Amino acid sequence: MLTTLSANWQRLAPVLAVIGAVLWLVFFRDAPAAEQAMFAALLILYMVHQVEEHLWPGGFRQFTNAHIFRSGNDDWPVSMGGVAFVNVGMVWLPVVLAVLFSGPLRWVGLAWIGLTLVNAITHVVASLRFRVYNPGLVTSIVLFLPFTIWALWTEVANGLLSGGEVALILLLGVLLHVPVALVFVVPYLRGRRAHAH
Repeated sequence: MLTTLSANWQRLAPVLAVIGAVLWLVFFRDAPAAEQAMFAALLILYMVHQVEEHLWPGGFRQFTNAHIFRSGNDDWPVSMGGVAFVNVGMVWLPVVLAVLFSGPLRWVGLAWIGLTLVNAITHVVASLRFRVYNPGLVTSIVLFLPFTIWALWTEVANGLLSGGEVALILLLGVLLHVPVALVFVVPYLRGRRAHAH
């Protein structure tokens, strides 16, 4: 079951994105700037981003292993299982919960908006650093950057966030990348240490 999910979760993303878009139009078309609507839109946009990263054209795992870790292995340390865990467990699950419980979990949704903005910036920086396309770059520029900036600007304009809270959201966006990175960095460091011995 877990092996099948690890290998095929990304195939669900386009289907779920379409279903999500239809549901968004049904429930949120009259209040697109409501926080619950923003969190739902974030989930849909993230699924579209994941399609680019992992399905079409895909290759994010291979790109990261080749350019960031230079491991010489398409599935290490960024593995299929690790990618599935991060994208389903650390993106889909918390954002779905923020949509369903947008009041009590408001800051979960806001923090994941920060994570998404930081994610977009890292894609752009990686592209500039390596002077090559990286999977996820197009949706980062076309979807993530405009959406997250609009969402934060709208929240401030509506008096729902202060400048300090926006700064906190950006900080949370950076900090939330730490456990994501550790999923891959820890096995990488262990592997290097074992190889050195």
